[in-house]
Amino acid sequence: MNTHRQQKNGRVVMMPVYVSDHITDEMLDLFLQSGEAMTINAGKLSEQVVLPYLENHFKCKGQVVDADGYDHLFGGAIRNEHKKLAIRKTSAAAKNIGANKQGKCDTISFHHATASAIYVIDSNTFFEHAILNYDKTGNCWDVNFYNDMQLIGKGKRIGCNAWKNTEMLIKHADKISI
Repeated sequence: MNTHRQQKNGRVVMMPVYVSDHITDEMLDLFLQSGEAMTINAGKLSEQVVLPYLENHFKCKGQVVDADGYDHLFGGAIRNEHKKLAIRKTSAAAKNIGANKQGKCDTISFHHATASAIYVIDSNTFFEHAILNYDKTGNCWDVNFYNDMQLIGKGKRIGCNAWKNTEMLIKHADKISI
């Protein structure tokens, strides 16, 4: 049984952090004295750091809004839901992307770390073509893609959900290289 998880494939960076008032200065000092690096939610960080790339893509200023059904607002009109893909051995998955997002956002962006890219797709196109999986553990809908974004190669099963979803992104999404 794993009783302590070690952080891997990352680095420690210095950056400003917004801290709510219920975290006292004494708490922060005690944590800093421990010498440990703080682990932060990769999804939340992804929402912030992809903003300049998406602003360039949409050709207008944007902001992180964390509203009901979308994470970014561009030019006061384009509502974008953002998902940081969880990379697994052969797949890349986005959690919580079901009917709770449908009709509430105009576009969906996927931060795909293995592909060094952000994929932006029209939300109506996504919901028309995506094959979602129901995750009983998390009680939510998720979507899977191949982690290498290739349709041909070892372990590829033509016609499976991940294959069809990967094909959808390749055909219908704009790829922003990062």
